[in-house]
Amino acid sequence: MMDLREFLDNLEKAGELHTVAAQVDPKHEVGAICKIFNERPNSPALLFENVKGSTIPVVGQLLASDRRVALALGLSQKNVFEETVRRATTPIPTRLVANGPCQEVVMEGSEVDVTKLPLCTNNPRDGGPYITAGHVIIKDPEYGNNLAIYRMMLVSKNEVTIRFTPGHDGHDFIKNAEKRGQRNFQVAVCIGVPPAVYVASQFEPRAGVFELEIAGGLAGEPVDVVKCRTIDLEVPALAEIVLEGELKIPAKTGDEGPFGEFCGYTTAQVPNERIMTIKAVTHRKNPIYHNIWLGKPPHEHLYVDALTYAVAAYQELKPAYPALKKAYAPPWGVSIVLILQLEKRLMRPGIVNNILAASLYTRSGKWKHVIVVDEDINLEDPNEVLWALTTRFQPATDMYIIPRGITSSLEPSATVDGLTSKAMLDLTIKENFRGEVAEPTDAMRQMVLQRWKEYGFK
Repeated sequence: MMDLREFLDNLEKAGELHTVAAQVDPKHEVGAICKIFNERPNSPALLFENVKGSTIPVVGQLLASDRRVALALGLSQKNVFEETVRRATTPIPTRLVANGPCQEVVMEGSEVDVTKLPLCTNNPRDGGPYITAGHVIIKDPEYGNNLAIYRMMLVSKNEVTIRFTPGHDGHDFIKNAEKRGQRNFQVAVCIGVPPAVYVASQFEPRAGVFELEIAGGLAGEPVDVVKCRTIDLEVPALAEIVLEGELKIPAKTGDEGPFGEFCGYTTAQVPNERIMTIKAVTHRKNPIYHNIWLGKPPHEHLYVDALTYAVAAYQELKPAYPALKKAYAPPWGVSIVLILQLEKRLMRPGIVNNILAASLYTRSGKWKHVIVVDEDINLEDPNEVLWALTTRFQPATDMYIIPRGITSSLEPSATVDGLTSKAMLDLTIKENFRGEVAEPTDAMRQMVLQRWKEYGFK
């Protein structure tokens, strides 16, 4: 399986990686560089070789483009959606191995000091250094294993907060542990994982489906895992860094945040957040640390979700609605906007409203806006989606509102519990539509493309 190191080599060969040799400060400077690169289309991933206060290099902007998300899976942008749908439907169980690179260096007990990692304070108002690319593995006796990314703020050399927000499996798993009367809850945090694992971590499948098995399906081979040294969990053998941790029940707590989140705003300080004690740190020789900058879109997290959330929604809707051709969760929609594309020949009266309603079954109903477009609209191009909104949509008849529904509690216009109204928009062409698209014929377009170099174009 391709690990982070091989992927970085591939990115360099593809002209998709820029190495920064100058010293950079993990407090605000790394984050500012990443934000500026986010504002520049087709900017590369970044490898910071010289990070102040640490001997470990930091990679940022890793999957901050649709192209790099595709490359992470060994695919092109042309076939990434269809092929990801196919691969994600055939998960492959993990494969337990005796040892792995992630345990080449081991520190346990008093040796643990996470301040030696190049933890970044990405935004000016963040409450402290954060682990933002911590791929968290947990398990539940009823639902099995789970993999997802949760934010963690540094507390001390062997403690971090961990933010299990309602609506995510981590929150449900620890609530289950409390209900069962467990005295502790074990957590493994993997940083610098194989890219297929990173992508799979953002699928949010139904409870009981392990994301590491989805990663195996995406990669076409099992994810090799090794047993942790101090807790009863298994982690990817090719991870760069692993933190083995435990939360006491009742939990030790402390203030967490503020934090610049994926939705583009700084969230308020969270009182009484759970604190995790780190019992061991293991890593590869000469490890690489992955930092995800979060803030005003677009950013890396949203490019991954654009594919994974859309594929998951498509998988659930397609069996009931064969007219569904493609789905997309655009980065500008901060993971709570879903666009669905329907195939004209399979549409029938009423199908648009039905699929809009059914979409709220997907992703635990967290979508705030769901949009349906025709197959001639490139749903990945906001200009085309806005064109359809302007010319194919009548607010009085082509929209309905759900007054109180669930979305992410991090969306700042929602209530603190994540309650929001939802807009369902039909941007398809209706009966008696009076427009005809003005553009070259397919034949003329093809002829021009064949002569493209004759015109002096590259």
